[in-house]
Amino acid sequence: MQPSPHVGIPSTTGPRGAPEVKSLRVRTEFARMVPIEGDAHVQRARRTAAWARVTIGVAGIVLILVEPSLLARPLLGGLGFALIVATAVVHLASKHIGALQIEESLAAMAAVLIVGLGGQRVSVLSILWLAAVASGVMARGGRVHWIGRAIVLGSLALPVVLEQRLTLGHAGLCVAAVALLLTIGRLTMELNHLLWQARWDADHDGLTELLSRSAFHRALDEATATATGAQPLSLLLFDLDGFGAINKTAGHACGDELLAKFGAILREQTPPGSLAGRLGGDEFAVLLRSGDALEFAERLLAELPDESERSRGISTCVGLAQAPGDGDESEALLRAADIALRVAKQAVGGGRISVYSGGSLSGRGRRSARGALRRAIEGDGLSIVVQPIVDVRKCSIHAYEALARFGPDGSGSPLQWFSLADELGERDALERACLRATLELYCRRPKGASLSVNLSAPVLTDRTTLRMLEHVDDLSGLIIEITEDALVHNDEQLRAAIAPLRARGAQMAVDDMGAGYSGLGQIMAVHPRYLKLDRSLVRGIDVDSDRAALVGALADYAGRVGSLLIAEGMESASELRTLIELGVPLAQGFYLARPGAPWPSVAPGLLTRATELVQLPGLAIAHSAA
Repeated sequence: MQPSPHVGIPSTTGPRGAPEVKSLRVRTEFARMVPIEGDAHVQRARRTAAWARVTIGVAGIVLILVEPSLLARPLLGGLGFALIVATAVVHLASKHIGALQIEESLAAMAAVLIVGLGGQRVSVLSILWLAAVASGVMARGGRVHWIGRAIVLGSLALPVVLEQRLTLGHAGLCVAAVALLLTIGRLTMELNHLLWQARWDADHDGLTELLSRSAFHRALDEATATATGAQPLSLLLFDLDGFGAINKTAGHACGDELLAKFGAILREQTPPGSLAGRLGGDEFAVLLRSGDALEFAERLLAELPDESERSRGISTCVGLAQAPGDGDESEALLRAADIALRVAKQAVGGGRISVYSGGSLSGRGRRSARGALRRAIEGDGLSIVVQPIVDVRKCSIHAYEALARFGPDGSGSPLQWFSLADELGERDALERACLRATLELYCRRPKGASLSVNLSAPVLTDRTTLRMLEHVDDLSGLIIEITEDALVHNDEQLRAAIAPLRARGAQMAVDDMGAGYSGLGQIMAVHPRYLKLDRSLVRGIDVDSDRAALVGALADYAGRVGSLLIAEGMESASELRTLIELGVPLAQGFYLARPGAPWPSVAPGLLTRATELVQLPGLAIAHSAA
């Protein structure tokens, strides 16, 4: 078991066990760490018991000075009470377990001086000694070392041996002392065990036995405070993408089983000295103090089951950030890792790892992430590339889609920047900056070609955006793409914003159609000219008959309502052929042309092949319908 950075937070890297095993683990940890308990409430209680011993010791010394006849050997009794005071002071000042064990043995010697050599007479000093014994046991958390116990019992027997007799008073004192030792010791030990059990349960997730959210955050607070450039701290956030569907389709018991298995893998793979926790739901975190975090993430993903019946189609996404470079505070580091996780979840395909690459989220200087984002919003490092949308019937470029790029060389990930803008509350401002750059390009577009720009519903309906579009004289070549999910929550307001734009010639497109956010009724409520298929419907369509049947039906539907279907993400000749056979009129993808500086063309050979496909026998009916 690896030590935790917090007292009361045991390691999470051991194997998951039954409740009895967990109880034993808590007891073992409790027995090992009780003398140096760090909880403020328990420390106050133990300090109170120690101060009570000091008071008892001083009172005993004063009574002996006032009435020496209370003990047969008052000088030795005074030394005994002085020893109680001294050992109580040691208990208050030292937290080292070795010093506390020595203190406990020395404190027991007071019994020899006060009781063992003081005769069998029972007096007020005997009562004070009993109170000191009880306070000492409580101050030590109920733990009584065998040496101290043996000395106390020997001290009680010593007067009987020396005097060769046993008085009734001394017999009562012996019974009271033994009963007090057993009762207070056991009671304090059990209460401490309950405290540790409750703390372990509070600091750990009951299902996975990883650290709970609050315990992980406390550990992260301490770890980030000591992270340096020479010894960075890595934070990895894991999200089980698609987990929500498991609870709905297979039941919560199956979902819990998957979470427990993932937690077990985390515990097994997390190296010593590092921490793993469950932040809630299907989100987990690992705090690495050393080693290659990227290599660890790749190794962990390799241990997970493939997208099959074992994992029920779940994929794992990972976001990675490091302190102090990405943030020198726990909250900033968490935000950086969360941004990276969002990028990983939006990337095509599952099981992706994303490393945060923005500036530091701590502070507001020019080199911080906020400063870099502000410069991008002002246009510094923001550029627009375009990708052709090809009319496969006419074998010509129908339109271009404007895509934002960031950084001096355009290599900055748009997903990273927009996720950063989301986190910092600047999403609308960044979208408008991209729109501003696109409108500058719009005026220079090739004759007869349209330019498509992506806008979220909140930005499109904002008055600032509408005023920007009012300054453009002719919108007849502008296509405004909105995502399908925007239609679910913005019907009336969206239609009100679209109406004047459509009156000035702008055409609407619904992006990511088929992602499952809305119904056809909501889509057609905005009367889009273009319906853009989600990549998931296009990828692999040449080998998936069910997917092909759905796309064919959508192509027929689009033709009947006067819309044009765009297949986005097309990456192979076989996918292109299948789309043409299904009657999809427009296509966009790497196979035809990659995004580039305005205005890229499509390779003539590809257009020739498309022409040959269009002219194949049996396809004329499909194209005439389109």
